[in-house]
Amino acid sequence: MNRNRPTAVLVALDIEAAALASNLPRSDATSPNLSIWEGVLESEPVVLVVTGVGKVAAAMAAQFACDAHRPQALISVGLAGGIGEPGERGRLIVATGAVQHDFDARPLTNKRGVLPGLGVTTLSADHVVAERLRIAALKVVERAQIVVSGVVLTGDQIVTSSDVRDRLLTDFPDGACFDMETAAVAQVAHQNQVPWGALRITSDSADENFNLHEVLGFGADSAAELFDRVIVRYLRG
Repeated sequence: MNRNRPTAVLVALDIEAAALASNLPRSDATSPNLSIWEGVLESEPVVLVVTGVGKVAAAMAAQFACDAHRPQALISVGLAGGIGEPGERGRLIVATGAVQHDFDARPLTNKRGVLPGLGVTTLSADHVVAERLRIAALKVVERAQIVVSGVVLTGDQIVTSSDVRDRLLTDFPDGACFDMETAAVAQVAHQNQVPWGALRITSDSADENFNLHEVLGFGADSAAELFDRVIVRYLRG
């Protein structure tokens, strides 16, 4: 990787970015209404972008980062819904790939999730970035078993129904968590030939017990600090 080019970290919400942003100066770069911080951490250049929620917002921010900063890697970071396993809150998911679970171009394609023109369902994360994220996560957590590698299932919805969750997992059995941005960032990275990775922390089990106040509280109180620690460790190499 080119050390002179920054690592671009993309998060949807201000609360998810807060701890990392506190270590970086605010950028005055002209952007499509994005909050951006830009600086150096662990002797590595970093750009932090708050994208907004959803695939369009994430894709727009990722493309802006590619055009304006020519990053050495794009990393999607944020909260995620889990897949209904016990003790799921606080699990760190390191993406091996990402799927748009709500994308269905049939009969243009032969099955749900396939991206026309690319001919794939799962966009694979860069192996080097994913492994660096996994090692960084393992170094900052107390219990190694909470670090899991898997496919992030992305769609423009917050999953709050166990029936919906389980139906999606039937269609995409490799899914390790649900979010609203990662696969969009992955597609932009793929089409710009930029390595990408993602780190997601499960805040809920994507079921009827979803509580927005609790999820946002977890994001502000616990997840943001953990994102900061993992990214700093990742940059340390």
